[in-house]
Amino acid sequence: MQLEDPSHAATGTHSRVRYDSLTLWRGLACLLVVVYHSARSPLQETSGATAVIFAILGKCWIGVPLFFVISGYCVIASADALRAESGAAKRFFWRRFRRIYPPYWAALAMTALFAWLTEKFLPEAYFQSLGVPPPQSLTGWQWLGNFSLTETWRWHLTGGSENPLLPPSWTLCFEEQFYFLTGLALAATRRFLFHALTLVTLIVTFLVLFPLRTLRTEGLFLDGQWLMFASGVLVYHVSNDVPTRTKAWCCLPLVAGIMWAVPDLRELRLPSNQGYLAAFSFALLIIGLKRWDAVAYGLRMLSPLRSLGLMCYSLYLVHWPVVRLVGHAVDSSGADTPMGILLLRIPCCVGMTILLGSWFHRFIERRFWNPGFSQSATETSRVV
Repeated sequence: MQLEDPSHAATGTHSRVRYDSLTLWRGLACLLVVVYHSARSPLQETSGATAVIFAILGKCWIGVPLFFVISGYCVIASADALRAESGAAKRFFWRRFRRIYPPYWAALAMTALFAWLTEKFLPEAYFQSLGVPPPQSLTGWQWLGNFSLTETWRWHLTGGSENPLLPPSWTLCFEEQFYFLTGLALAATRRFLFHALTLVTLIVTFLVLFPLRTLRTEGLFLDGQWLMFASGVLVYHVSNDVPTRTKAWCCLPLVAGIMWAVPDLRELRLPSNQGYLAAFSFALLIIGLKRWDAVAYGLRMLSPLRSLGLMCYSLYLVHWPVVRLVGHAVDSSGADTPMGILLLRIPCCVGMTILLGSWFHRFIERRFWNPGFSQSATETSRVV
């Protein structure tokens, strides 16, 4: 999702906030997510190097926390660039809407149509067995939740159960909550934008540390996902607004978050803390790497990641049905051994995702880029 000059609407006085190499990280994060969904645990026992490889593949979900941190940086940069303009919140909301919803609706419609047509010719519940529910199984409220990207929390208000047609869209539901609250803060108090977001972060931190049994937060930013976006906001603040001599002090919240997450991981109390650990560690890393931004972005050897980063939204939108169908086809051919998964299933799923994602990016997503967005600039945000 994003704005004009994606890496962060960086023009004029805001050229200092550019962080072009975030496009490389976005490409890597997207590739990790696609690989994670393309792989699956082998049916037979593995050992040695093969077991290590599958253990690593099982951690490729960290692409999502990386996306959230990048979104935090890019979206707050966009909001900050608009603060001096009249109608800042209106422009902010329109740009976010234009970048996210039309391409998402196109992907949702294509998935629903393909699932409906396929069910006519393949065995009953074929798509459902792949994790893609048949469109006719969705209720009216579930369609509304899918259409509006509120399905992760819509059921709090309307009852029923959550039933996403595109399961990875749960990340977009959290993205939209972050955009909404950022835009709301921009509309309410442009001068104290960062103070307002800091207040929200403190509230969420309190609820994570001291959860209220009577408060159900599943699917809402209050469940702690906000902290990953907030770490990206902190990266922006530390990188652009804090004097060098005090940067280390401003990084203490990230260090404290890492120290809090690691012990809980050892005690296996909060598996979700793995996401916090990945997000906070990544935030610290990109704070330190910003000084080499131009050098990293210009490396020719990293051009494939740059290309993936520019079309990552398209890849994210199309990858789920692709990897489910292609993966099932490869497994059905008998290549469901550990080597078959590594050498055939994953490459085929990733390759088909990039092929279809490139088409989707060229003919659909780019039509909704905001004015002023150029191919050479970094795209602002998301997801995942």
